[in-house]
Amino acid sequence: MSLPHNAIRLGIGVREGPQTEHEAAAQSYQDEHGWTVGVFRTGVWLVSGSGIDALDMPRDLGERVRAALGVSVPLFESPDDHGVRWVFLVGSHTKPPLPELTGQDVDHVQAGRCVDLPPSRFGPHRLRWITEPGVPVPDFTTVANAVLQVR
Repeated sequence: MSLPHNAIRLGIGVREGPQTEHEAAAQSYQDEHGWTVGVFRTGVWLVSGSGIDALDMPRDLGERVRAALGVSVPLFESPDDHGVRWVFLVGSHTKPPLPELTGQDVDHVQAGRCVDLPPSRFGPHRLRWITEPGVPVPDFTTVANAVLQVR
């Protein structure tokens, strides 16, 4: 597998012994998708704003958005002690967050903020892919319009 022309290898796994599950996931995201990622212990994250942002929303809204889109998009669930949120990966959007999305409890993760990725684990909670990132990342407007359509 060849690296994207602008990719820099993380250098994960150069120490003796095999990579952890999280190190292997981070290396894969970088090698296969060219994403700017990081890893520490049981956390893997994507730095948004360099081609990829995220729209993080309550699961029930996410289910309606997914149905409205009618196509597979990179999507994972993020559980915590308060419930489950769905996170759609989207193309970067450099304009200010849309108030209409904020009013729907949608967090637009952009401009250098980090997005935790599967298989990150936080205590008993583990992020998991619903639709793995091998499918095309939609543009921000496509998913944002779906959110506004189903509200």
